[in-house]
Amino acid sequence: MLADTIEHVFPWPTEFDPPPYRVVDPPVPVIVHIATAISQPAAHPATVIPLRVRAEGLALDVQVPGTLRAWARTTGSGWICCLCFTIPTGNGRGGLDVVDQWCPAAAVRPVK
Repeated sequence: MLADTIEHVFPWPTEFDPPPYRVVDPPVPVIVHIATAISQPAAHPATVIPLRVRAEGLALDVQVPGTLRAWARTTGSGWICCLCFTIPTGNGRGGLDVVDQWCPAAAVRPVK
């Protein structure tokens, strides 16, 4: 699931040292809270969503294992992180591999 190199993630030139990003090498296992990592519109009550959608749609309200590849500083002095993870379907039979997704720092926590 990981790309071979991380260099493609930082396409902008930097003039100052240290740069406003940090590559995590080797990548570190983390837990990703998908609802925090990926914005989503307000959910509908489960009673109005067809069962087939609840079963085979992507589950965004879960926490999944992932890999932390890099950090980047924002102009507001916060941090965002570059993650790889899989979003499972509602029934757990499939998933969507997400590679090098930039997410808010609050979306990750260390694996215990």
